Amino acid sequence: MSSHFVVKLQFRLHGCASLKEKRSRLANLLNKLKKENVSVIESDRQDDHQFAEICIAKMSLDSNKLHRDHDQLLDFIETHRGDIDLVHYETERFY
Repeated sequence: MSSHFVVKLQFRLHGCASLKEKRSRLANLLNKLKKENVSVIESDRQDDHQFAEICIAKMSLDSNKLHRDHDQLLDFIETHRGDIDLVHYETERFY
């Protein structure tokens, strides 16, 4: 039986003056996340210049590995988010 998690992250992009600038600043993080074997979408606040929300999902047959992957994912985001402030995150786990 497979297990999965969904992480919803809310970011603030200080000083961002346009949607084009927002997309540019988010692109680096989103591209790196997509290489980490997870599904990523910008889930809300697409028209807000200074805030972004993304959702990340991952599935696995091994719930212990999934738990480790979750922790590693949060560390990865902290390391690669650049000048984007993480305001809030929440995780839903399904076993």
